[in-house]
Amino acid sequence: MSLFDALPRGPSSGGAAVPFGQEDLTRVFDAKTLQRGRTLMMTGAVTLGPPGGDRIEAEVSDLGRRLSVTVTPVQGKRSIVLDRSCSCGRNACAHMAAAAMLALESRPEWRRASLFDIADVKAPLAPPPPPPPVPVAPTPAAAAPLAPPAPKAPLTLVRPPVPPPIRSVAPQPPPPPPPAPKPEPVRSLRWTLEPGQGDVACYILVEFLAEGAADASPATPRDVLAKAPRSVDGDADRAIARLLGGGGTERTPVAKSRGEAVDRLLRRLLSTGRLRWRDGTPLAEGPGRTVRAFRDPATRKLRPTGLPERSVLVKGQSYWCVDSASGTVFPVDLQVVEVPKAKPVPAAPPPPPVPSKSPPSKSTPSRLFGPSRSGVASMPRITPPPPSIATSSFRDNAIPGVRSGAADAAAIVERSPRIIARLGRVVTPADGLVDVLRLSFDYGEPGRAVEIEPDDQRQFARYEDDFGDVTFVRRDKADEQAALDRLSGLGFAQARIEPPKGALNARGSRVHWLTGRDVEERWQHFLTNEVPALTKAGWIMEVGADFGTKVIEPGAEVEVAVRDAGDGWFDLDVGVEIDGERQPLLPILARLVEKGGLSTTRVIDGRAHIVLDDGNVLALPAERIERLLSVLEAMLDSGRSSGDRLKVPLAEADSLLDIDDLIARRGDETAQIDGYLQRLRADEMPGDMTPPPGFKGELRDYQRGGLAWMQSLRANNVAGILADDMGLGKTAQTLAHIAMEEHEGRLTEPCLVVVPTSLVPNWVAESERFTPHLRVVVLHGVDRHGKLSEIDRAHIVVTTYGVVARDVDLLKRLTWHMIVLDEAQAIKNPDGKATRAVAALPARHRLCLSGTPVENNLGELWSQFAFLMPGLLGDRKDFGKRYRVPIEKRGDNTRANLLMRRIRPFLLRRTKEAVAKELPPKTEVVVRIDLERDQRDLYETIRLSVNETVRAALAASGKGLGQNTIAVIDALLKLRQVCCDPRLLKSIAALGGKARPSAKLHALTEMVKEMVPEGRRILIFSQFTTMLDLIKLELEKAHIPYVELTGRTLDRAEPVNRFQNREVPVFLISLKAGGRGLNLTAADTVIHYDPWWNPAAEDQATDRAYRIGQDKPVFVYKLIAANTVEERILDLQRRKGSLSAATIEGKGLVSALDGGDIDYLLGDGEEDGEE
Repeated sequence: MSLFDALPRGPSSGGAAVPFGQEDLTRVFDAKTLQRGRTLMMTGAVTLGPPGGDRIEAEVSDLGRRLSVTVTPVQGKRSIVLDRSCSCGRNACAHMAAAAMLALESRPEWRRASLFDIADVKAPLAPPPPPPPVPVAPTPAAAAPLAPPAPKAPLTLVRPPVPPPIRSVAPQPPPPPPPAPKPEPVRSLRWTLEPGQGDVACYILVEFLAEGAADASPATPRDVLAKAPRSVDGDADRAIARLLGGGGTERTPVAKSRGEAVDRLLRRLLSTGRLRWRDGTPLAEGPGRTVRAFRDPATRKLRPTGLPERSVLVKGQSYWCVDSASGTVFPVDLQVVEVPKAKPVPAAPPPPPVPSKSPPSKSTPSRLFGPSRSGVASMPRITPPPPSIATSSFRDNAIPGVRSGAADAAAIVERSPRIIARLGRVVTPADGLVDVLRLSFDYGEPGRAVEIEPDDQRQFARYEDDFGDVTFVRRDKADEQAALDRLSGLGFAQARIEPPKGALNARGSRVHWLTGRDVEERWQHFLTNEVPALTKAGWIMEVGADFGTKVIEPGAEVEVAVRDAGDGWFDLDVGVEIDGERQPLLPILARLVEKGGLSTTRVIDGRAHIVLDDGNVLALPAERIERLLSVLEAMLDSGRSSGDRLKVPLAEADSLLDIDDLIARRGDETAQIDGYLQRLRADEMPGDMTPPPGFKGELRDYQRGGLAWMQSLRANNVAGILADDMGLGKTAQTLAHIAMEEHEGRLTEPCLVVVPTSLVPNWVAESERFTPHLRVVVLHGVDRHGKLSEIDRAHIVVTTYGVVARDVDLLKRLTWHMIVLDEAQAIKNPDGKATRAVAALPARHRLCLSGTPVENNLGELWSQFAFLMPGLLGDRKDFGKRYRVPIEKRGDNTRANLLMRRIRPFLLRRTKEAVAKELPPKTEVVVRIDLERDQRDLYETIRLSVNETVRAALAASGKGLGQNTIAVIDALLKLRQVCCDPRLLKSIAALGGKARPSAKLHALTEMVKEMVPEGRRILIFSQFTTMLDLIKLELEKAHIPYVELTGRTLDRAEPVNRFQNREVPVFLISLKAGGRGLNLTAADTVIHYDPWWNPAAEDQATDRAYRIGQDKPVFVYKLIAANTVEERILDLQRRKGSLSAATIEGKGLVSALDGGDIDYLLGDGEEDGEE
């Protein structure tokens, strides 16, 4: 039983149908619903019930459901009202729209007349007789009837044309039937072609030409669709009108963007035989031609050659030429020739590309070595024998009433798909490039592929022929699933490739891949054993050029090329020969460093297999690559690479010693670097050098070696740090170096020597002693600017860090032969004013002098080398990541050795133990002093208070020690002051209204009282100048004469001279003012009143007495308050003291101060000081 038998039928008025139009549908249904309804109508899903009556009855097949629809047009007060119902339950659904559109198009009694009909037709048209009934074959959706079948007149399925847009007119009552209908006059159509411009390919005009009439009347594509079929010349014109969009414009523009549609339209027009040019010349299709077109390099416009004069090119997907002179329209195959821009010297043409036998991959990753893949076999497309396809385009259950080949009909056919398997590569986040298989199903005909992916949800595959005829192929889900199951049985896993943003397929495409450790062997088995079987079964196998791993074996060994780039730099690149061409390796090595080095690759038979961007493998000798990475890692990380080359300062040329055998020698290009490497290979230290004539004084053997080392730096245009122990004569060696420059005639500009203020007198005195023939100018004090005129005649200019910072704009206008920084740790802060100032001064050569280039952290070393040779240790951030953090925080000996290796040629360090064996013995004594009761109680009170304060600050900030440095320093300062003397505390409340005695001061006084009568000469150091003031009071009470040197001392030479001349037995010195640079060999006793964090600073102070020229044993006393923070500082000194030695001497390193150390320092004073 049909659904029409089950339709609920209300009372019928028995009246005639009320005509309606397209505009009535648009008032009821939205655009999306109308579009879906048109799709249902075009695919044959709608079947109208018997004609007659005042309502439209239909059944609609949608997604396996059979729905009943009723639409009744009713004349309202102002417009037509559609009374409607559908068994789907919706109020305005696509099923109702589809039924109404099919009735509007196929049954004239429902179609309201248009303005064209009223204006042009003499008499009303009688409705055409209905077409002969055609039996309806049951569709799969209608296979199960709802009730037992009953005899019923066969339904009629009418071909659904495209619904025409109808212009609205005022409702008219049905016209009275004419007494005798007259036959419709035969009409014909004439099409006219005009050239377009801009984005318009062409314009199409259509005219009606009545039989026997001389003049034609203009029309529109809408008019063509609105007329009954007998009123126009065939279905071809209706198809053309649909291609033009069925619009109401007499002059229809056709956009170039429509491409293939333009080509199809022109062929349709030419096939009618009624196409003419705008001047009336009839047009017919002619044979195609191949034409060359030159592209203007300036305007990028094409200039075709060889076309007929006054012909017009129309652009669709291809080009068409309209030749009105010959009356032909023919396709043109444009061969575009790029016209190169004029050049002074024409470049050689590139070699022709190597043709590939394999089809191009849809998404081939960029290859490292370009498109050439010489020597690598490509797998051809594997084509199976033609699959068995049904010879008929229709099956028994094809929908009747749809004619095959009709220009305006959509045919529905069933056919088995051709199975296509494409092998290629995709990029995955976890595994990078992997081999995959993509499966698709081709439902097209030979020469016209229509591929569907397995995840596509469409029920039909749709394609159009050359004339726009549409065919729908019902998908064979059984065959598709069988193909998927077969891949699964072969061990393939499935995955989805994430689509790019904005892609239509938001789910991504499905791929099949093989996994496991033996994946390469499994792919090989599939290609060897399974592909032939699949091909025999009808599968089409396509292998992309990027599929499969290819191992590339270079034709020669890895080679390093270096060339002088000038200005103290050289260029370095690494390459290897592949297929007769040298290919760069630096980009590959850089990516290998990013991934973690050679350990991330597989090494087979001594060759590292490095995976390239395209998934292929480059096999290189592992030993050479490891050596290259050890040398180039820091250079690559410093970011100095530019494409295939690396820009390296000459100062780093020593790194090439480890890869010297890999360097390709190229004459003059490497002459300077070869000379420098030859010097480095010859000796770690140059031989001794005799000072020049005029140098007064005798240099020791190690000092002559220092002179030769400084001369070598100058000869190689590099810089360095003379880091000898205090007291080994760095000043004398430097003066000999300057004298040698003057003797050799190179000292054409003066040398600038920058020193701490306390060392100005020492440099003047040493210059007068060793190089009296050299003129010295001192720029210091308020009258310094008056001495600027003397600089031109001077050999040496001595100034201070403070003066340079203040007068940097003045000093950088001058040219200096050499800049020497004494006590160079003064520029340990890279952001300090003095650091930035000295770096801004121009000089040919630079030299640093420092007995302690590293006092607290390795950043101080970086700052000095940034002044000497910018870039040697990379930028500050890279240096911290590469060296500071691993060495200082983790005690990384490997990194410490790498750093030492980098700076070794530019840092000379000798110790007293190694070179000054004639020095007398030095004895160090730690004197532990117990605090008296009142002082101990005060210490514990302060300790508990600051400990609570520091912990509260750490807890409140939650940012750790680094963000609470000030609070920690303040706490430790208070505890150290209590240990020295409670009077150093500024807080009166802390003293409780009375002064506590100082056990340490009492012990010092007693020591001095005993030593002075014995003839001892004593240096007393303290960090607190206020403590020195308290010591002075005690010395005065004991009538012991003394001199002092602090930051407040104006004449620094006077106290030094008095002590050295043995006028006074005691010298009070603040650690910062006199802890370095002074020569106080008259002393035989050094007392450190309070310990400092850095033992190197204490050693510097001790070396004021224990230095070259000392002929007496030296005793060093360290006064320590027992069971206090001072004792724990002494313990930390032993741990932290290896920082300088690790960097300068290459020894091991223990972690620097951290949060645990702070807990230890602020802990209970009764705890054991050892941990």
